Amino acid sequence: MDVSELDLPAEAVDALRAKGFKTLYPPQAEAAPLALAGGNLVVAVPTASGKSLIGYIAALKTVTERKSKVLYIVPLKALATEKAEDLSELCGPLGCKVAVSTGDLDSPGDRLGDADIIVATSEKADSLLRHGSGWMSQVGLVIADEIHMIHDPSRGPTLEVALTKMMRRYGGLQVIALSATITNARDLADSLDADLVTGDWRPIELRPGAFSDWVITFDSGGNKEIEERGEVVWSLIEDTVRDGGQCLVFVNSRRSTESLASKYAGMMGKIAGNPLSDADRRKLEGDAESTSLGRKLASCVAGGMAFHNAGLTSSQRRMVERGFLAGTIKCIVATPTLAAGINLPARRVIVRDTGRFEANAGYVPISVMEIKQMCGRAGRPGF
Repeated sequence: MDVSELDLPAEAVDALRAKGFKTLYPPQAEAAPLALAGGNLVVAVPTASGKSLIGYIAALKTVTERKSKVLYIVPLKALATEKAEDLSELCGPLGCKVAVSTGDLDSPGDRLGDADIIVATSEKADSLLRHGSGWMSQVGLVIADEIHMIHDPSRGPTLEVALTKMMRRYGGLQVIALSATITNARDLADSLDADLVTGDWRPIELRPGAFSDWVITFDSGGNKEIEERGEVVWSLIEDTVRDGGQCLVFVNSRRSTESLASKYAGMMGKIAGNPLSDADRRKLEGDAESTSLGRKLASCVAGGMAFHNAGLTSSQRRMVERGFLAGTIKCIVATPTLAAGINLPARRVIVRDTGRFEANAGYVPISVMEIKQMCGRAGRPGF
């Protein structure tokens, strides 16, 4: 389907084309007309199959024709920044204002009333509801990205309560829920009184596999031998980088991200070093308030490695993400927070830790859904 066939104003179609969207992927072609019709919709299709664009298209319709606001809910601050940048580039030329709200949960968010599209975490969305922000009554579309987080014991209840409150409080509200890994999509669609679009189409094939005895055995058949270059994880990283690719390594703690990245930075520097300017080094270190964590990060980045966790400032995280996008950082070692929908050019994802310590439970396996989210960071279209 060509974007010109969508039920959108001509200026909205032009905005899509200006961003490089000319034809839709099969899941998008199925879901977009439903989203534009104004009914509730659940989209459960694989990672990298273009779920976000379905929400963006509905947002364009809402702000240009329905003259209503859009609330775009994401699970993490890092994802909020990315979505806000995407929406600003797409909707900005149409005169639409995009705002991000992820911080102070005690603030009523009155300043957001001037925005057409508000990107917020589920916690912030719940806070805005509890404070009774006047502009909330002007919201005509709620997009719940990464809706599978509704299963998360810590974040899920907040998201579910926020969606339920909004649907009951504001008549005529449209809800679009997006996920790659939710298994009970039909149940969710029924609970939202929504249409459901599912499928297994993905523009770039993912090849999941298990690594053992220096061989990757792929689920789809076949295998790949990895040259032993010392440690197992480093051998997989070096194999990727020497082949011209970039790599993400997922571990289960902040401390592990820092120690592993620091450990491999010297070796990475020999094959893909990244000399830092004084300005970039100062930014990574924390500018005027240089910290030991910032200095460690700068040292890693200079070697072509980086770590990514919730202990970094938003500025440091963005510098790491942009360095990876630019190819100056070849490998990021991250906690699972980076697995939630971020677009990065990873050719290979390595899941080193398949369990984590949880309070009152000890060391427990992480879910299959979370593993799939991590794997889905590889093979992103356009990257």
